[in-house]
Amino acid sequence: MPAMRIISLLPSATEIVFALGLGDSLVGVSHMCDHPAEARGLPIVSRSVRSKSHLSSAEIDTIIQQARASGNPVYIIDEDLLRRLQPDLILTQELCEVCAVGAGSVFETASKALDYQPEILSIRPASLDDIYGNIQRIGDAAGAGGSASGLVAELQERSAYVAERAEDGSRPKVFCIDWLEPLRNTGQWTPELVELAGGAEGLAEKWGKSREVGWDEVIAYQPDYVMVMPCAFNMDRTILETARLAEREEWNSLNAVREGRVYLFDGQIPSRHGPRVIDVLEGLAEAMRPDRFEGLTRPGIFRPASLRDLATVT
Repeated sequence: MPAMRIISLLPSATEIVFALGLGDSLVGVSHMCDHPAEARGLPIVSRSVRSKSHLSSAEIDTIIQQARASGNPVYIIDEDLLRRLQPDLILTQELCEVCAVGAGSVFETASKALDYQPEILSIRPASLDDIYGNIQRIGDAAGAGGSASGLVAELQERSAYVAERAEDGSRPKVFCIDWLEPLRNTGQWTPELVELAGGAEGLAEKWGKSREVGWDEVIAYQPDYVMVMPCAFNMDRTILETARLAEREEWNSLNAVREGRVYLFDGQIPSRHGPRVIDVLEGLAEAMRPDRFEGLTRPGIFRPASLRDLATVT
């Protein structure tokens, strides 16, 4: 029986496919699928209509808002390549039109480009349990249900370990930043991760949507910890964007900033609803309780913000 041919149009699903040992079945990806390294050499099926890698968070937000207002797409699918790749399974999403091509576009393009109907699996997670469920759904659809069950069990075991060791009766206030200009909090699973790590995300709604947050809210809240994790920005971009915050009087009025309780995350990881979400959980726990979790987190997930990171950009 021929191996299944899979196309993944979002980084989270690509990471899941590789984690399930199905990398050899992956024949196409989106332009943002960069982990693991093997994904970078695969044919690119969907692309952004405009390069945003050199733009600031404020400039990217303007482009997205203009696209929404005009009804123009943010991403496009290469119909010719889709036709040549002949996928059996296409993985897409209904969570965020900013992060990846939407399910509606995938169904429409597939119906035009293909003379058969592949299975199209669309995922829309909000909670950690949803992420586990999507790993299982992808595994079942790809004929790797057993591997998916094993992976979910491993992730649940790691999560339970953190939750048990983090519980000490205290709940430090945490503010997780999903975007910097305009300032936005995190949503969906991230407040849940904070809770499991022993903190409380008082400016966000667990399993809810991210929203714009006013600086007056943040100052009134006075978080004990600030976790900077701008969506889809790697660590270098996170450092650059965080330094821009030092220009703001409001930022410098936060106790967490003055007392060195700001942590920088590789923003490409918290926004992805795949196996590495547990790496983020471990990073949050280690940041808040290093005496209990020192050395737990894999390298590259997070690091304390240095004085240089927080220096004003000139």
